[in-house]
Amino acid sequence: MGSNGVQALITNLALTVARVLQVCNFCLTKSRRSRDSESTPGTDNGSGEEEEALRRDSESTSRADNLSCEEYDVFLSFRGPDTRNGFTNCLYHRLRDAGIHVFFDNEELRVGKEIGGELLKALDKSRIYIPIFSKGYAHSSWCLREVAHMVERTSTSDGKKEILPIFYDVDPKDVKLKTRLYRKVMPRHKKKFGSDNLKQWESALAKVAQIRGWDLKGKGQGELIESIVEVVCRNLNARHVIVTDNLVEDNAQMEAIMKLLDVGSGGVRFVGIHGMGGVGKTTLAKVMFNKLSSHFERCSFLEDVRASSQSHGGLLELQKKLLIDLAGHGIANQIKDVDGGIKMIKKALSNKELLIVLDDIDKKEQLEKLAAGKSDWFCSGSRIIITTRDKSILMTQVGSSSKEILNQPKEISCYEVCEMRFELALHLFYKHAFKNNPVVEEYAECSKEIVSAVGKLPLAIVVIGSNLFDWGKDLGHLDKREIWDETLKKLKEGPFKDVRDTLMISYERLEDKHQEVFLDIACFFINTDRTYPVIMWKDCGYYPGIAMRILTQRSLIKIRDDNRFWMHDQVRDFGRYIVRQVYPHKFCRVWIHEDALKLLEGKKRNEDVVALSLTFDGCSRSIACEELAALPALPNLRFLRAKDINFFGNFENLLSELRWFSWEITQMKFYEGSFHFANLVVLDLSRSDIGDDWDGWSHIQTTNKLKVLDLTDCTKLRRTPDFSNFTSLETLVLARCSNLLTIHPSISKLQLLETLNVKGCSSLGELPEEVCSLQSLKQIVMPQNFQLLKLPKRVGNLKSLLSLELSEHPKVCQLPDSIGGMANLTYLSLHGCVGIKELPSSIGELKMLATLQISTLGIAELPDSIGNLKKLRVLLLCRTKIKEFPRTIGGLEMLEILDADRSWDLTDKNLEEIGKLFHLTTLNLAFTSVSRLPPEISRLHLQKLEVGSIELRQVPALPSSLKFLAVQALDFSLVPHPSSITDLEHLELQRFSNSTNIPRSTWQDYHSKVEAAMLREQPSYQLPSRLSVLKLRGISPLPHFSNLINLTVLHVIDCAISHLPINLGLTHLRKLFVRRCKSLEKIPGLSLLRSLERLELKGLNRLVEIQGLSELESLQYLLLSSCDLIGQLPNLSKLGKLQHLELEACPNLRAIEGIEGLESWVLDSHGRTILERLLDVSRSTWLSHRLPMYDVFLSFRGRDIRFSIVNFLHYQMLQDRISVHSDDDDSRSNERIGEEILQALANSNIYIPVFSRNYASSYWCLRKLTHMVKCTTESKGKRRILPMFYDVEIDDVKLETDLYKSDLDKHQTNFDHSEVKAWKEALIEVAAMSGFILRNNSYGEVLQLVTEEIYKARKLLDVDS
Repeated sequence: MGSNGVQALITNLALTVARVLQVCNFCLTKSRRSRDSESTPGTDNGSGEEEEALRRDSESTSRADNLSCEEYDVFLSFRGPDTRNGFTNCLYHRLRDAGIHVFFDNEELRVGKEIGGELLKALDKSRIYIPIFSKGYAHSSWCLREVAHMVERTSTSDGKKEILPIFYDVDPKDVKLKTRLYRKVMPRHKKKFGSDNLKQWESALAKVAQIRGWDLKGKGQGELIESIVEVVCRNLNARHVIVTDNLVEDNAQMEAIMKLLDVGSGGVRFVGIHGMGGVGKTTLAKVMFNKLSSHFERCSFLEDVRASSQSHGGLLELQKKLLIDLAGHGIANQIKDVDGGIKMIKKALSNKELLIVLDDIDKKEQLEKLAAGKSDWFCSGSRIIITTRDKSILMTQVGSSSKEILNQPKEISCYEVCEMRFELALHLFYKHAFKNNPVVEEYAECSKEIVSAVGKLPLAIVVIGSNLFDWGKDLGHLDKREIWDETLKKLKEGPFKDVRDTLMISYERLEDKHQEVFLDIACFFINTDRTYPVIMWKDCGYYPGIAMRILTQRSLIKIRDDNRFWMHDQVRDFGRYIVRQVYPHKFCRVWIHEDALKLLEGKKRNEDVVALSLTFDGCSRSIACEELAALPALPNLRFLRAKDINFFGNFENLLSELRWFSWEITQMKFYEGSFHFANLVVLDLSRSDIGDDWDGWSHIQTTNKLKVLDLTDCTKLRRTPDFSNFTSLETLVLARCSNLLTIHPSISKLQLLETLNVKGCSSLGELPEEVCSLQSLKQIVMPQNFQLLKLPKRVGNLKSLLSLELSEHPKVCQLPDSIGGMANLTYLSLHGCVGIKELPSSIGELKMLATLQISTLGIAELPDSIGNLKKLRVLLLCRTKIKEFPRTIGGLEMLEILDADRSWDLTDKNLEEIGKLFHLTTLNLAFTSVSRLPPEISRLHLQKLEVGSIELRQVPALPSSLKFLAVQALDFSLVPHPSSITDLEHLELQRFSNSTNIPRSTWQDYHSKVEAAMLREQPSYQLPSRLSVLKLRGISPLPHFSNLINLTVLHVIDCAISHLPINLGLTHLRKLFVRRCKSLEKIPGLSLLRSLERLELKGLNRLVEIQGLSELESLQYLLLSSCDLIGQLPNLSKLGKLQHLELEACPNLRAIEGIEGLESWVLDSHGRTILERLLDVSRSTWLSHRLPMYDVFLSFRGRDIRFSIVNFLHYQMLQDRISVHSDDDDSRSNERIGEEILQALANSNIYIPVFSRNYASSYWCLRKLTHMVKCTTESKGKRRILPMFYDVEIDDVKLETDLYKSDLDKHQTNFDHSEVKAWKEALIEVAAMSGFILRNNSYGEVLQLVTEEIYKARKLLDVDS
């Protein structure tokens, strides 16, 4: 593979894991704080609030989400010392990684007795509250206040808010105050907070404890976090854009737009929403996007197109954002210019049904280069929504440029946003002026006058309402009324024509420093990451944390999820009006090209200029020092942005107040005589065309105060500059310096450096040893790639490092012995580092280590020194080759989670040591070779236990504390009766069978053991009545259900039963999943499940009808798959709540009866049909799309490539909503291809065999290949094989070399001659097909080509149907 191919391959691989890297490094940059605010003296005095504000301000750059008081999806409440650095941190960043906006609260950082300010705003504006109950939770009055506030807000939210509790190391009965744990703590609060508060807190605890949430003692942390994220995403509808909680929907306008969109019909439709600024166009587009997004294959909402496209390269970045959303990073990264972007958009998006919103278009060029203005760029069924203030932009022909398309409009359908109806405008004002409080009758008339005065313009209403609430919340009635009257008077002084007059009222109430921050954002920093502006403002003494909080509260700015500033265009225009027209700020900031030229050419003194942008968009311009000196010396300039600029002369002492210099250099030659910036704190040279020999390096050495040096995307840089004089540097960013080979040894001088970012430095094979001397370093953002990465030998010298994340680096072979020196390391992850065969004994010296993630390593044993990790709480050993626990494992006295899932070779040796782990709450020994559990286990207070082995013979009495139990065994007569575990809530029972996937190492005698076990009669259980979730797999006979009155979820899988007995005990069941019960003929009593919301029936070959389905009045989701004999569904007219109907491979099923809108629907008998109803728009409006059972069947030799191309393809295709069956030959336990695999082969559109060096040694791979050839031949061109040549040549697969030929010769001795002959013919035939050679194609290119073939195949499926 050439160097370019390697670079592209590595870059695309890095993109798939970049967010994980970002999360894990960001997770541990937060400052440690040990003081408890409630026990600190003096926090209740008058200065407490001010001190808190200033202290919080100092943290503004590290607590990324907390300072923004915009809407939050989730509010996390927890007791810091209990969970902050472990479970809560992981949950927080996993939620963020899923695109969920989280308020990360920490009660240790609170002072005072009242909830207010940022915290109150966050509580009010969060949709889901997640309190994490730990043993110390009730010790904190702040935690108790928050819970009480959650209960209050939830009870008045009309179902829009909800509480999802997590019981970390406590039981619900502890939270209900039924035990001494919390009950003994509560009286301590009475003296300080009074009996009324105490009663309120106790009542709130009792109410929340009754809510069904998650019990950590009943689940492993990883599994639990994924479950939480899944539920939260589902409850939030993750494919959404944030719309204010104070939304007032105008149903009439939405219906009108829905009519124009005509979703479900053919053709491509463009709908333009136009109107004046601030009238609500974007909000309306967001609401429509959120309602419709789940009905399209891919969606993209491009916000602020006008603002984003103004900067140089802005349109290119928008094209990339569009392609990232709709086709993935691999596609987006291939475009280099706008013309290339146009071609790629047409190429990559023409086969997908898309929903696109282009928000705030102000030029036709933007439409032409983002959506081409032509319908044949997109697949039929796609919808493009455009918002603009200029209706003329919508007067564009969008018909096909090449051919006539049925039902294709030739013009953009236009909709002008109507003036808000008065009652809706008044309702909107009430929501902002009174928040959740009841409307005071005395203010009703004044409210009406204010709404009339601002012309019912939504933006003005929101701004005025928010300000009135903010100004009056701490005032008495008379003072508050005076504020209202004064506001109304100002609005009435003249006819309201522009929102500027309204915004001026808010602006004038800002402090001077807050005004400076507001004007900076309006002129320069919209859509800009806030990190660098905050550093500049801090150095100027502007207290940016307080300023941003005030600006956010008053609806003047928002801080988006990606940490960037957002500002409404009307607010932006107002801020720029202040700068250009109003003294004393007139021309204090210059951002327009022409104005900058006039300023330089005028040579007039202007001491007011504090910020200047000199960007000439490709037209190089030279600036002599005399031009700046004539101003004279711009004594107050603190921000300078320059691009395509060359400076001449001596600039020493001319820019003494400059704090931030952003210079994108396009010429290597340096002309300055002297550049001396005494107060510079941020130097941003990103995207500069400079190399190692740039003359400017020596001139910037004098910036002694520099805190940030950003060299992002300096791709010509092969070696960093000398850092000797940058001794104040705290952040060094070298991201995506793709040719960087060496970091200068002088990095050792940066003793204040806290963050080193080398993400995307794909040529950097090692970190220099000098990095190990950085005593302040807390965060290293590592390059993620699959090439060899060498760690410094002295890496253990990084005493301040909090986290080391090396996940998915398969070529890392060992950890340095010095690693034990990382005195403050709390998190170490080596997940997927399969090259590491042993851990150094020095790992036992990591005294602060709390989490050790070493799953999927090549290690066969743990060092005895691991027993010295006295603070270790989580030890993850999944999918390793270890054969025994070390005898010292009992020394992990604080261990709470021990997970060895699928470590198949793990035996009983030293297992009794687990009995010493008295803090252990979760133990996972599923799919191991453990034959017995030691009796000591019954003494533990386990909450979750998973155990499974074909050797399992001895299970002692289980702990009564269990909430979650999962057992896999051959013979359940050896397992204790679970009915005695009275608090058990989640039970999973799986019986091993011949269809169970197990590794080859356990094949010996497996089938004979299974057959012997099948002859033994199995017990029939009476299950614990508190069960809420029950999963049964391969169990027969079924246990009794009659007493399971609390059961909400039931799974019945692979059970040999003829009928599923439903009785009155299951009346509270919400979800029922029945799969692959091949003998099942009927489900009597189904009609009793009146609370059932989800029903999935899959692979029920003998089920003829679904009796009682028509009576399930609560049913919302129905899935039927591979139910061959079902010919007709009962009349479904009573299913008024049904929203999702999915039908897959039911060949005999005829039309659906009883549902309005589906009477004449023609079903697809082979693929997958998904129907979804928009209940809130029209009961007869159903959206549909058809999919195959699987788009792609991936076949590969697991041991060769599991962690490379297969992992990348599988993950990216799932992200693109492409269904994948990924079949690893190493997981097969028998010689024949099972029915599940045959069905997957028969119902896939694209087959991808990944040929690696050991592929032909697997008869499983060869058998599947022959089936692929057979299915492709029989499909008559509708299915395709796309071979992938991973590390072999085409000639190898053609059997023209010895590589595969020798494997087939060996097979001749074990298999029938005719079968081996068929394998040979299949290999030769597939080798001749067009496919991918990995040395010629990057991973991203492979993904793009595969995706194109998938959508071609889907089109054939639609035509055939």
